[in-house]
Amino acid sequence: MVRRRYLELVPLAEARERFLRVCEELGLLMSREEELEPREALGRVASREVRARNPLPPVPCAAMDGYAVRSADTFGAKPASPLLLEEGKFLPVDTGNPVPSPFDAVVPVEEADEVSGGIRVRRAVAPGQHVRAAGEDFPEGATVVPAGRVFGPAEVAACLATGNLRVWVKRCPRFLFIPTGSELVPPGAPLREGGVYETNSVLFQGYVERWGGEVTVHPIVPDEPGLLERALRDALEEDYDLICICAGSSKGRGDHTPELLSRLGEVAFHGVAMAPGKPTLFGVAAGKPILGLPGYPVSLWVSMMQFVRPLLEEYYGVPLARGERVEGLLARRIRSPLGTREFVRVRIEEDSGDARITPLPGGSSRLSTLVSADGILEVPEEVEFIPQGEPVEVERLPPW
Repeated sequence: MVRRRYLELVPLAEARERFLRVCEELGLLMSREEELEPREALGRVASREVRARNPLPPVPCAAMDGYAVRSADTFGAKPASPLLLEEGKFLPVDTGNPVPSPFDAVVPVEEADEVSGGIRVRRAVAPGQHVRAAGEDFPEGATVVPAGRVFGPAEVAACLATGNLRVWVKRCPRFLFIPTGSELVPPGAPLREGGVYETNSVLFQGYVERWGGEVTVHPIVPDEPGLLERALRDALEEDYDLICICAGSSKGRGDHTPELLSRLGEVAFHGVAMAPGKPTLFGVAAGKPILGLPGYPVSLWVSMMQFVRPLLEEYYGVPLARGERVEGLLARRIRSPLGTREFVRVRIEEDSGDARITPLPGGSSRLSTLVSADGILEVPEEVEFIPQGEPVEVERLPPW
């Protein structure tokens, strides 16, 4: 059997630009929205501006415990010569209580003494003093949450406080993940000889849902062209924004995705000049984008970071969390193939402000390196060698 070759090895930046451009042309980056109760919108991105239906606070209210008064009635009050206010000229209030007209100020409880028939005020107050004006926080019609803002707990609380019981958010893009491979076994099932547990779907789903996507995981598809074609044809009939086929995009005898996609649609690129992640494939069939992801976990992870994460950032218009940049000295030399952007997993050891950057063993199948890595060192395409002791900058990995 003749082994397939990559159609072309596309530079990473060009491949990513093609991927995003095609997804935009197909409408994937158009804003889709849905209406939710504010509590359900936590962590989601506002697709429409939220305006205050009611002012906050809705009426003037006390900013302190004390007595609501007419400020003019307190003029002249001093600690040395307190002023008596009779019953009817004040109203006991607690913080947050309404301050009704004609009262326009609050005397703090520590500045007054209750006496028979009224209170003695030891200090005058000005109009509006210790009173929150109606709409002081949010006037009626004011912007509470601008479009494009992520709903955090404060935004949710503000929506509810201003009378917004429904809000519009960007709909989560829908992904289908199809794991392929005759050797794959569902976790928890007996592990037959030569089998490996299918865990790439866990890796994919965990990251994508954290980034704001919804993931459906397809049952495992063995390395049989007819079964993969059936799975893809069925997927094309469903309402998925992006179909991801894991494994089967390289050049081995069991890799059928490139041929199938060429027959059912069009291949935009097959092979990206990055390591790990070289077998990444992208194309279109029946008007839907299809991303072929490598089967080794580290390759899958790198491809997700370089294609799926930017796609979701473009869709939401919100940058996803990045780790801080750390400078340090390289503990061991690195050799990298020219023309390929390499993503090296590293350990970061800091002592007295000096960081030691230690590359972890290579190999895109080593899930252990994702578990133990602290950061990623990107080696540009034009760099072939970085000597030991060289200053380098790495991106610290967020918790996940």
